[in-house]
Amino acid sequence: MKSMKIMKIRRSGNSNVVALPHDLETLGYAPGVSVLVEALPSGELRIILATHLQDLIRETGRRVIAENREALDILAAHDHGVDSAAAEA
Repeated sequence: MKSMKIMKIRRSGNSNVVALPHDLETLGYAPGVSVLVEALPSGELRIILATHLQDLIRETGRRVIAENREALDILAAHDHGVDSAAAEA
């Protein structure tokens, strides 16, 4: 389901509020649900259901490990007392 609407930012007390379209409730964005709001470098906002954070953290961890596998292997070998030159052989 694609939902796109232009919404206005409103003031509520000391906070700025954006109302989400009602049809997003089917995706879990219902009243009372906790969300993470992340400001991206591009200036966009990313809204993630708090219930999805564990999956996001796991995916990020796997990506970081995959991107840094060689360095992590060297550190693991060092922790076990293995010479890094011997570990590469």
